[in-house]
Amino acid sequence: MFSLLLLAPLSLAATPAAALPSPLSPAQRNADDVDPDAPADAAAKKRPYLMEIGFRGRYMTVPNGILDPFVNAHEDDTYPQRPDINAYTLGLEFVVKEASANGIFYVEYLNPMIEAGYWDDADRGSPDDDDGSWVEPQNLAVIVIGADYAYEVHATEWLSFLFGAGLGAGIVLGDLYEWQAGEDPANPEGNNNNNDPACGPLAPAFERRDICAVPDAKLKEDGDLPPVLPWVDINVGVRFNISNRASIRLEGGLHNMFYGGGAVSVVF
Repeated sequence: MFSLLLLAPLSLAATPAAALPSPLSPAQRNADDVDPDAPADAAAKKRPYLMEIGFRGRYMTVPNGILDPFVNAHEDDTYPQRPDINAYTLGLEFVVKEASANGIFYVEYLNPMIEAGYWDDADRGSPDDDDGSWVEPQNLAVIVIGADYAYEVHATEWLSFLFGAGLGAGIVLGDLYEWQAGEDPANPEGNNNNNDPACGPLAPAFERRDICAVPDAKLKEDGDLPPVLPWVDINVGVRFNISNRASIRLEGGLHNMFYGGGAVSVVF
């Protein structure tokens, strides 16, 4: 028995190191206490939503059919033709996207493509083609800030449709100059601000524009054009999802004017 006790340490010393159990790390010792369904760490938890940062652009217009009942077109050569109302916007947007709900927050620069021209209101009953105004933009632009909600209907993993609306505000930059029609100074009810004899007191606005040293009004300063405009959005679009890494959205609708445009975004 005594010899066996002496031989036991010698046999353990002769056992290769690879055959011995290695010490357990603290993580291994506690492995049996960890829920196998729980994430390994907090970083493994996913957000319940995605976010997008993108570049957006719009082309906007007011169809002539909407203007015709209110402003004469003057398509002949007797009077200057009414200008077209068009604009484009360029901007940035931030999107918070859940399964079907999308919050779209944007800021953009709107450049009106409206030429100087003659605006003659369509008088009903007593038409007078000489009483219109000549309006001329001066460095006119708008900074639009707004937010939209869009409901998303998924067709496939990469294709979906969006329907939404929103509100915003447009900060007006620059001015609009206006030349009014001349009025007879002898008429006490007329616009007697236009009775300067050197500025065509009886001439229509499109002639006074060429002979007057200064316009009759700056519409923004006189209050006819407010410094901030309300903005209304109604949107219908289609989104192409690229592996939850990027998206392309094409849409149209109402952005204070009828518009078509799109956005390209990075998803994270």
